[in-house]
Amino acid sequence: MRLAFSRRNPDVNFEVHDGITYTLYRYLMDGIIDISIARTPLRLDDVDYKILSSEPMIAVSSKDMLPEKNGSLKLSDLLNIPLIIYRRYEALIMDAFHSRGMEPDLSASATIPRRDALAKEGLATAIFPQSMSSLCQGLRIQPLAESDLETQIAVIWKKGRKLSPLLQDFVDACMESIL
Repeated sequence: MRLAFSRRNPDVNFEVHDGITYTLYRYLMDGIIDISIARTPLRLDDVDYKILSSEPMIAVSSKDMLPEKNGSLKLSDLLNIPLIIYRRYEALIMDAFHSRGMEPDLSASATIPRRDALAKEGLATAIFPQSMSSLCQGLRIQPLAESDLETQIAVIWKKGRKLSPLLQDFVDACMESIL
């Protein structure tokens, strides 16, 4: 996306701010940045946005913790298995279980490094977005076939802000990158 935008606008220099979604959201609201790429769950009522992609959550654990099953898992497959979830997704995951009348065995909610360590040690099964699977070398990874557990990547900007032609071109480049 940046490449397409840069090719169309070779005279434009821009800064890339790296950070977690909530930090970038705050930068956006404070006027430090004009536009951001963000991952849901995120409050979207104060921003305008375009969804770039969706991805499922995955279950990750040592080889012997998850049930032997080809393809995707359902949440019901994870009952009675200790789970560890990234705090950011706790409400999303718990709501998905509760909407099905299920109570998961939540071992812990944690930050990314601690979550990965617990999964590697075989103490729990971690649940997080599929794009983070590169962090899971040597572990069993299975997608969760639950549509309410998908996260989305979106390009966001302050609600009601008329985008300059240059920012609109950036949004267009982002949208083209998903086609």
